[in-house]
Amino acid sequence: MTKPSTTKYLSIPALAAAGALASAAAVQPAKATVVATIQGAYDKDFYDTPELDFFNTSGGTLTNAKMVLTGYQGLNNGVTATVPLADFAAGQTDIVWGFIPGFANYPTSGPGGNLTSYDYDDEWGNTPAGYTNPACVVGAALCSPVGNFKVTFTATISGGTFNGDPVFAVFSPTTNFTGGFVGWEGLDQNGVSESVFDEHSGTFGGTLAVIQIGLPPVPEPSTWAMMLVGFGGLGFAAYRARKGAKGSVPA
Repeated sequence: MTKPSTTKYLSIPALAAAGALASAAAVQPAKATVVATIQGAYDKDFYDTPELDFFNTSGGTLTNAKMVLTGYQGLNNGVTATVPLADFAAGQTDIVWGFIPGFANYPTSGPGGNLTSYDYDDEWGNTPAGYTNPACVVGAALCSPVGNFKVTFTATISGGTFNGDPVFAVFSPTTNFTGGFVGWEGLDQNGVSESVFDEHSGTFGGTLAVIQIGLPPVPEPSTWAMMLVGFGGLGFAAYRARKGAKGSVPA
């Protein structure tokens, strides 16, 4: 009597998925080491203007710093901008929209699609024409579906205990350290201007992120695709194995 073989083979996609999972896990720190924080503010240092305030407690200088801005929602959906920043010494550094070196300062109704413009929430100036929205409680003159944006911050520590280590933070008004919506851009949750968040309070909106040691732990789109294909391969292999076991007949 020949015993049916129970050997199972993993497909190439399945092996790829396992490798991708291992890679993704490798970039996840076991416990985050926080070296700085980022707070969002609106109309704090300059009228009608968003800003990010960085508090560097790493014991060194944050060098090669940059922000990658990615628009979502509304008219700025899909718009991106890479913003190189000066080094961050210890303590507080404020980054004010419209005053970032090398980037144009467009007031109020300046060209839309500029993620670094002064008075970011009003940059589209009532576009499309006649646009209205119940969220626009402040006034309809500049009401527009502008759209919020996500921030990915990266830098390298120079000096101190963590010398040479990369650091990062990823956040948006909706997804952040605070856990709720922080209207530091002057927009509401749906990216609409002239809302209650265009408030001119001159105070911090909330802590948006902690900067921690490591690289942004987000697999590339190609890696996600590989993982999905691999999971499909694993499921199919398991299905074939079960089907083969049920249909096996002793010789």
